[in-house]
Amino acid sequence: MDDKKYNPLRLMILASLVLYFIYLANKPQNEAVSSQAQPVPVTKPTTCNARIEQVGLSSYELRLRISGAAESIVVYTEQGNLTASTTEVGSAGEYRIRTPGPAMAIQIDDCPALNLR
Repeated sequence: MDDKKYNPLRLMILASLVLYFIYLANKPQNEAVSSQAQPVPVTKPTTCNARIEQVGLSSYELRLRISGAAESIVVYTEQGNLTASTTEVGSAGEYRIRTPGPAMAIQIDDCPALNLR
């Protein structure tokens, strides 16, 4: 085939690429939006009424033995956080939580998180 037939098409593709890169170079940046963000105030945890005594860990399940009174358990995984009520996942200090993946950390109520890795 004759190469002259493709020259206008090549020129249009080249011109569109050049215009696209010029547009990207001149695109306005939204710096004002990021500078207006307010920092989140850090709150100190309240007194801990519960303590983790024992942890059993498998790929998709977490078993805990807790002493004291706790209302919620937060399990941190790579797939996301999972919050469970202690009244639904166990009783008498023994708790069993199914997780979407391996647990990385556990937090009870406002206590500091326990890193499992």
